[in-house]
Amino acid sequence: MKKSAIQPVLALVVAAVMLMGSFPAQSAEPTGKPVKTKVKKKAVGKTGATGHGGKVTLLRGSEETAQERNTRLKRECKGRVNAGACEGYTR
Repeated sequence: MKKSAIQPVLALVVAAVMLMGSFPAQSAEPTGKPVKTKVKKKAVGKTGATGHGGKVTLLRGSEETAQERNTRLKRECKGRVNAGACEGYTR
């Protein structure tokens, strides 16, 4: 193509890009009626407005008893360094 044919095409592309950038993504005026939303209020019970005070159930990390843990550590820590989980079980 000749240089004179490229210039009008380039000008058309630049004009199209500029026009596309000038349109807003959303109109500033609302198109319909505003939607009303219902706001739920928090129920205030015996615990007060803070919401604290339910029964907390603690779950144990492992289901082994203290006696089972002691025997396992004595068995596993023989000959190891007296540090970390093995502290006191290396003898």
